[in-house]
Amino acid sequence: MNSVRQNQVSIIVFSKGRPLQMHAYLESLLRFSDAKQEMVTVLYCETEQIRYEKLLQSFPQVNWVKESKFESDLKQIISDAGEYIMFGCDDVVFTGKFSLEKASEYLHNNAQVFGYSMRLGENIKPVPPNLSSDETVLEWKWNCAYQHYNYPWELDCTLYRKEDVVRMAMEEENAIKNPNYYEAMITPDNRETRIVRPNMASNKQAGCAIVITVNRVQETHQNGFDDSMLTDIYSLDRLYNDEDNTLDIEKIASMDNRMIHVGAEYFILRKEATGYSLNRLRKKKAKEFANKLMKLPKRIDRHFERKKYEKGRYAGVLNILNTDETLALMENEKISILRYGDGEIAIMQGNSIPFQEYDPRLAKRLRELLKTNIDGLKIGLPYYYMHPVKQLNDFTAKFAKSLAAQRRFLCKNCSRDMFYVDTCITQVYQTYEKYDFKKYYKRMQKLLGDWHVTIVCGEGVFDKLEHKAYDVCKSVEFVIAPSMNAYAEYDRLLHDVMKTSKKKLVCIVLGPTAKVLACDLHKKGYQAWDMGHYFKDYDAYMRKKPRTETEIMQFYRPD
Repeated sequence: MNSVRQNQVSIIVFSKGRPLQMHAYLESLLRFSDAKQEMVTVLYCETEQIRYEKLLQSFPQVNWVKESKFESDLKQIISDAGEYIMFGCDDVVFTGKFSLEKASEYLHNNAQVFGYSMRLGENIKPVPPNLSSDETVLEWKWNCAYQHYNYPWELDCTLYRKEDVVRMAMEEENAIKNPNYYEAMITPDNRETRIVRPNMASNKQAGCAIVITVNRVQETHQNGFDDSMLTDIYSLDRLYNDEDNTLDIEKIASMDNRMIHVGAEYFILRKEATGYSLNRLRKKKAKEFANKLMKLPKRIDRHFERKKYEKGRYAGVLNILNTDETLALMENEKISILRYGDGEIAIMQGNSIPFQEYDPRLAKRLRELLKTNIDGLKIGLPYYYMHPVKQLNDFTAKFAKSLAAQRRFLCKNCSRDMFYVDTCITQVYQTYEKYDFKKYYKRMQKLLGDWHVTIVCGEGVFDKLEHKAYDVCKSVEFVIAPSMNAYAEYDRLLHDVMKTSKKKLVCIVLGPTAKVLACDLHKKGYQAWDMGHYFKDYDAYMRKKPRTETEIMQFYRPD
């Protein structure tokens, strides 16, 4: 930037537990744009055992702000910002050249444009009609039916006017606890009144950024990177801080891309070194070839395992009730329920997941519970893990075919003499494409409406819900647990829950910790349901939220 606008553009980036990805964001930003380190402020939230010191030393001129209280920190950073603000998140990697000077000039000259996106362009299809007279710019009305182009307020990489950002923040009545809350303050229901400018713009030819979604999330699609190595934040921290790995932004940028959110095939590591001799390059290529040969049997095995699943050959291995049968059982019998998904399997296999660090005590309890046969206590497994269900949505159907490791684990560690209920009883809207949703939610809400309820959940997990399923209950009280690593406070949590009456139904929304808690409460005379994602799922159904791959992945991310 050589104009006065160099001092008028600020970049505000959010990071939590991802120093490796944050390094790639900054490196690619500086490589592909006219941004300078001095223009960037990173508001980062420290997570236990995640180290940011190396990252701070690598980009010393960036303004690093350790989060104290998100909303007040954010508002102060915005107050100090220039006339234009581009927000960013640590899972973004820039892949093509762009100019913040040009983007800010376009906003300056076109008052009808709300934001200038760096992630959109004609490679992201379908493309809306172009309203711009500038041959290098795509401009469109954001209130449209074109997927990706009807999302005007986002925190990945769009440049906005500071005056609009400040106005919307001042209008917000709810607390802004983290970036998810900040992005969610603009909804499909209120955006037409809160966003006064009707158009958006981007570079015409192609988007200049992607979002790489590799961190393991409970019951979220597994990809090739997940198959080959750990992708939880703790493992990635070790890759960056202990093994000097960074993402290879040049290779990532060279890949042909027609999507905004991409998977593990874009998560290309680059081992840092001082240089490459010819001999070293030969050894590297030989090693890569050997690795491909070593992976070939695994790929063949995955292919035949998937065919075995698709032909229904796992259907008789374990006795699992389907969703309808599980709901009927809940209606007709007094039972407690705990449910397993791939998050629990990851913990049992020694891995961490984003909101629960691996704990050997938790892993041991989870393994024991898989074969626990107690009167009135039912264990949930996903029915579609073992049965090829035709009514699944596209995302879940693809996910189901990638679960070879999970199926092997369940076949080895579950009892063939027990019958299990369906884990997906609490996330029907996110699981199925075709289902009698109206009838299902009517029945579930009737079940809840018969009870005085105690809900055990992480702090703030219901704050963004517009439709609260528990409003039908006769009464509701809450026991608040940590939103991260809840098992570390398990004894205190069990003690707090046991202060409530045994006449109340205990509904637990607490990831892997919910399984152990539901079992222990049942043994002590409570009726407990591990509700998982039900309250979010009900809200999504009532709001008729789309179930695209992006939306479903966002749904399963930690609150």
